[in-house]
Amino acid sequence: MSNILIIEDEADIAESLRYNFERDGLKTRIAESGEKGLRLALDEKQPPSLIILDLMLPGMSGLELCRRLRREPQTRRTPIIMLTARAAEADKIAGLEIGADDYIVKPFS
Repeated sequence: MSNILIIEDEADIAESLRYNFERDGLKTRIAESGEKGLRLALDEKQPPSLIILDLMLPGMSGLELCRRLRREPQTRRTPIIMLTARAAEADKIAGLEIGADDYIVKPFS
C-alpha cells in the first residue's frame, strides 16, 4: 500500500498517523471532512490503497461516507479502517455492516 487517505477532523490524531505512515515510507493525504475525504478518495490520479476513516466528522458522517465509497466502482474494494471514539457494540456492528474492513476504537496504541 503506497497511498493512504486519512479522513480525520482531529488534527493531532491525523498528524500522528501521517508521521508514522510516512516514517515507514508510505504516502499519505489528510481530509478534515467527509466531503473532502470523498473528493480525495475518488481522485483518479492518486487513488488511495487504504482509507482510515473517523465516524464523527463535520458535514458528512463517516458512516454515510463509507456507504458512498462502497457504492463507487473506484473505491468498492479499497480497504477501509474505521478509527473512532464510538466504542458501543452497536456502532461497531453498524460500521462493519456498511462496509468497513475493520473498526478500531480511540484511544489506540
